Amino acid sequence: MKNVKQFYASDFKRTGTPCCIIGSGVGFATEDGATPGKKVFSGIVMKKILLLLLFTALLLPFSAAARENLDYSNPANWVICEETIRKNCEVDLFYVLPTIYSDKNNAYMLWHDNKAIQKKAQMIATQNTGIFSPYSRVFAPYYRQAEFRRVLKEINLPIEKQKFIHRGINDVKEAFRYYLKHYNKGRPFILLGFSQGSMVLLEIMKSEFADRKINAKLVAAYLIGYPNMPKTFPNCPYLRTAQKADDTGVIITYNSQAPGKVVSHFTGRNNVYCINPVNWRTDSKIAGRSEHKGSRFFDFKSGKATDKKEFVSAQIVPSSGALVVIPSEPGKFDSRALGKGVYHMFDLNFFYYDLRANGKLRIDAYWK
Repeated sequence: MKNVKQFYASDFKRTGTPCCIIGSGVGFATEDGATPGKKVFSGIVMKKILLLLLFTALLLPFSAAARENLDYSNPANWVICEETIRKNCEVDLFYVLPTIYSDKNNAYMLWHDNKAIQKKAQMIATQNTGIFSPYSRVFAPYYRQAEFRRVLKEINLPIEKQKFIHRGINDVKEAFRYYLKHYNKGRPFILLGFSQGSMVLLEIMKSEFADRKINAKLVAAYLIGYPNMPKTFPNCPYLRTAQKADDTGVIITYNSQAPGKVVSHFTGRNNVYCINPVNWRTDSKIAGRSEHKGSRFFDFKSGKATDKKEFVSAQIVPSSGALVVIPSEPGKFDSRALGKGVYHMFDLNFFYYDLRANGKLRIDAYWK
């Protein structure tokens, strides 16, 4: 129970939710030594009651935590928060982590007392935000993201029918509102999400960007690896997908896979949006390797970066919404977890320098 106390004290705003406390001073009489004035319980009944109390004590704090909002004034709830540094950057970058947590016994990522999770989050956030960090201050919140297996199981369900993603959506919504109120200071911003991070950010855009003042600050939303992104949003007409290299206030996404028949969670439906991050077209015109500005890959253990220029070609398959990628070193990018030919894990890596150049182009267009 000590860990539960520390978890509350450092992580959450208390809202007066009651909890059960087990301590000394709770006594039960046995049959052979009854306490005067107290009911006598058999040993079996007493054990059941004690187990029930213990279970309740363990359960209530975590169910209460699930209902409480994270406190984003607490620096421990930000992976990266560049509030006071790099103020000369042209724009801000608000970034949401992809799925980095896998645990069949726990549905949601917690980080405050988990140094391994913190290290992993900081490494991945630094690598991914490095795409745009040369010209942007970075803000990246922690959130109670859904665990990998649970996300994958529900990934093709409508968002309202998914069970596990909504806690993370609520957390990021709180973080984004806190960022706007305390850190933004009227600056334009880029949104960057990958995988689950993109799924969360799209829901934030649906709920928050009807506000024209917020929408007007958006340079672009790079929601990379979003599964089966629709081309239009009839219920949210203020959301638009990018159609060229320099339109602003738009959503950008694609999902990479190998040529041929590939079974993927991320593509294959009708009317799926995709833009080619090399030639910035939405049709099937191929972008050859000579047009490719470059990939960046990271060693998982050391974090060492390796750059490869003119490394891939890319072509959209309009019927499935897939981006077919042919790397000059084939056979190295399949995912055991997601399936043969699914290059989802490398969506950002393949087009690292293409995205960086495009971000600058859209910023310049924004200021015109």
